[in-house]
Amino acid sequence: MSQPEPSQLDASTDDSDQQTDVVPDRQTLEAELGVLREENRRLRESYAHAKRATFRRTALGFFAVGGLSLIAAFVFPALQTIFIAFGGTGVFAGIVTFYLTPERFVSASVGDTVFDTLADVEQHLVSELELQTETVYVPTASHPEMAARLFVPQHVEYAVPDPEQLGELFVTGVEAEQGISLPPTGVRLYTEFERTLSGELDDDPDAIATQLTAALSEQFELVDDTTIEIGGENRTASIAIDNPAFGDIHRLDHPVVSLLAVGFATGLDRPVTVDTRDDERFSGVVTVSWDALEQPSAQSSGTATPEQATTTIPETS
Repeated sequence: MSQPEPSQLDASTDDSDQQTDVVPDRQTLEAELGVLREENRRLRESYAHAKRATFRRTALGFFAVGGLSLIAAFVFPALQTIFIAFGGTGVFAGIVTFYLTPERFVSASVGDTVFDTLADVEQHLVSELELQTETVYVPTASHPEMAARLFVPQHVEYAVPDPEQLGELFVTGVEAEQGISLPPTGVRLYTEFERTLSGELDDDPDAIATQLTAALSEQFELVDDTTIEIGGENRTASIAIDNPAFGDIHRLDHPVVSLLAVGFATGLDRPVTVDTRDDERFSGVVTVSWDALEQPSAQSSGTATPEQATTTIPETS
């Protein structure tokens, strides 16, 4: 005996019941999402407040040391000069710490995520255009707003374009010079590094390496430690680094690698290439080479000889 089929009214009633069941679920999820967002905002504010409180407690500590030293200067006249010096230093340090307390704190993971996105975009661009893995950092003295550009060639045998041609993304003209030109991630870091120098950057490779590695570990705190080895005969500088920021140094234009390359290219006033390799003793080794690359010349007219038009990729160990 067949069962009676549900009427249209019954079907519509079931549909409306299902819709009313779905609506509360969606509203519940939206409410929970709102609660989570509010909780995240509260946690961020609490973290920033805790950091600011730490800075301000440090400032109060400096003020206390300074105040006690000034009081001691009057209590112990024989040591007045020493206590006044301590007091002045403490008060000055307290003022600097209090007024330089940052208002916003960005976690290291945020910086890693931003660089990862940039590196993925650049790597995808290189892959889509079928460019070489070679990276050449070219000094651009004619453009003072940017110390160097990153040139990625299209051909295995390439020529370094004239700096005037590197202002655009796509470098065209002489076939050997074709490729793309990018602003290096380390160029702004290099600008900040230059501002801290008492004079100009030295043109000696040993001095350049010493100054740049000091900036990496002390000024920017992008690495924990470095070890330098200069190869005078083959014109290379190998810098072993420990615990670099921003993850894998083998990624295209890693900030640590980029700062070293821009610094050497600018200090030596000639194009340089970079190579990275693993080492069981360190987090990685960056090798900057200026051996096989000559200064770019005016080749954009297309009349250059084959010897001028191509440069073989330097061999790296």
